[in-house]
Amino acid sequence: MKRFMALLMASLLVTSMTVSAAESPSTSAVAKKKKTETVIQPPPGAVEASGAQPSYAGEGFANAADSQAAAERGLSAGEYYNNAVSSAPGLTNALPVGQGGGILINGVPSNLTATLSRVGSGVVGSAQTQAVLLGGRLLNVVGVKFPAANFNAATVNFYVKGLANGTGIAARQYVGGQWIEVDVVESRMDHVILILKGNGPVAFIALP
Repeated sequence: MKRFMALLMASLLVTSMTVSAAESPSTSAVAKKKKTETVIQPPPGAVEASGAQPSYAGEGFANAADSQAAAERGLSAGEYYNNAVSSAPGLTNALPVGQGGGILINGVPSNLTATLSRVGSGVVGSAQTQAVLLGGRLLNVVGVKFPAANFNAATVNFYVKGLANGTGIAARQYVGGQWIEVDVVESRMDHVILILKGNGPVAFIALP
């Protein structure tokens, strides 16, 4: 009888161990489960929605396209949206120059606007030489580009912030590797009106 009871207890113990082992996942099974887990990426725009600003917004741009367009013209957000150039490399005390449209094409009013851009230091240095030859002072030099249009003469009103009444102005445009004289129609407080015949950097020079 004792022998029978011993065999019965041993049998129950083995059965209990088998059931317990069956209910516990093996190390390989856990590892396999971990390998199949996937990481879900946040949807586009989720970072912005959480409060973080994209880089272009921190710089003052409304969107990435405007940021790229401004970079191509060497402009900050403020300059880009105002179509203005506030400084030139290597030029101290430059007067900001802007253009707001209202261009006369061959004497006829139009809705065209000249697109302004910042020029390189080489062009600025060359423009400064022109100013010295005229005995004047370079106020600013800006890239000027017109939209596709056929014209012989474009009368353009440039906003030159800080220009005083009575200041004599000479203008030169860099075309084909040389500076050519530009007709100055009028210069008055904060404005210079020029007649241009095409694209190219324009230097504004204050005369003595």
